[in-house]
Amino acid sequence: MFYRQKVLLALLELHGGKLSNTVLEKSLFLFCQKPQQNHYDFFPYKYGPFSFMSYYDKRKLIDKDILKDREHFELNTSISYVDKLKTKDRVALRRFFMRTAEYSRQDLIRKTYLEYPEYTTKSEIAKDILTQQEYSEVSSSWNLTKGTILFTIGYEGSSIDQYLYRLLSSNVNILVDVRKNPFSRKHGFSQRQLQEYMAKVGIKYYHLPELGISSKLRKNLNGIQSYENLFEYYASTILPEQKQDLDKIKELLREHQRVALTCFEAEHRRCHRHKITEVFESEPNFNIHIRHI
Repeated sequence: MFYRQKVLLALLELHGGKLSNTVLEKSLFLFCQKPQQNHYDFFPYKYGPFSFMSYYDKRKLIDKDILKDREHFELNTSISYVDKLKTKDRVALRRFFMRTAEYSRQDLIRKTYLEYPEYTTKSEIAKDILTQQEYSEVSSSWNLTKGTILFTIGYEGSSIDQYLYRLLSSNVNILVDVRKNPFSRKHGFSQRQLQEYMAKVGIKYYHLPELGISSKLRKNLNGIQSYENLFEYYASTILPEQKQDLDKIKELLREHQRVALTCFEAEHRRCHRHKITEVFESEPNFNIHIRHI
């Protein structure tokens, strides 16, 4: 069992073993904002901060009969997961519970919105939860930039929730997958899963496999020089044959303004996507800003 799942179960246990989805999600979020307690990542969604991974874990824990198969979160075991936490986490969680146990659903949402306004940008209930002045103050902090930008992003080291936070906080409208084979053992990043998650948050997904690098060319990459050799080969041999796909990216930029190219590596210079952007940067008439996030 992942340690983060023990934290989720321990929080549920302290609340008597049963919580509504919203109360569980907001309580988990607030706890995870504490220093050294970021067991789950979150992104702005319909009712404020949300974690797809918490619901993925819910399904896994139902399969193991640790949670009941219910719409809400409900324990199906008498095992104490509070006792299974590290001492510092057990103490921190108990203190958090003591401070928030009496909060109503609305109290938790208000606290979340007022203290973490960056997570309210997609909320459908903010105007109902906050006063007019509070809503004005919260919304004034939102990044609503709409200018045309070509982003690049890697998912190495990121959960799907952190990855979505980066895309949404940059107001990305369309994600262009430039992997040859969009498969990942990491939850959320194989093509079907990624496409579904993008649809849920309102980001379009587009796949350009011909801009990828085949797995056989990626074998034995064990140092800076081997990566540089691969990227030089890619830039000189593969990319020149992909004018149609490069033009497609330009078309998507004209239509959607804020476009992100995605692949695996966190550092863009360790990924072929930086060679794609270099092609654009070399063109005298390409005046769109490029940002690696």
